[in-house]
Amino acid sequence: MKGIIDRFEGESAVILVEAENRELLVPKKELPSDCKVKSAVIVEESAGKHNPIIQLDPETDQKKKQVSSDLREALLNRKKNSKLKKKK
Repeated sequence: MKGIIDRFEGESAVILVEAENRELLVPKKELPSDCKVKSAVIVEESAGKHNPIIQLDPETDQKKKQVSSDLREALLNRKKNSKLKKKK
């Protein structure tokens, strides 16, 4: 299943799993080292293990970044008087 790291609370990460409408609390040490808030992850739960296996989901992460970038670009290129200024 897929999830998003919502926040860190002490030594745990809170992962939101939207498809199941629930939160998972996972120890930070169980996460890949490059995980951060808003990272897309794949969660694999197995009956024999107490903690799920967490992997980064680079494909979903890249899609989110592209959508965000596209929206920002569209806002900056609007013809109306925008309060956002282009960097030169």
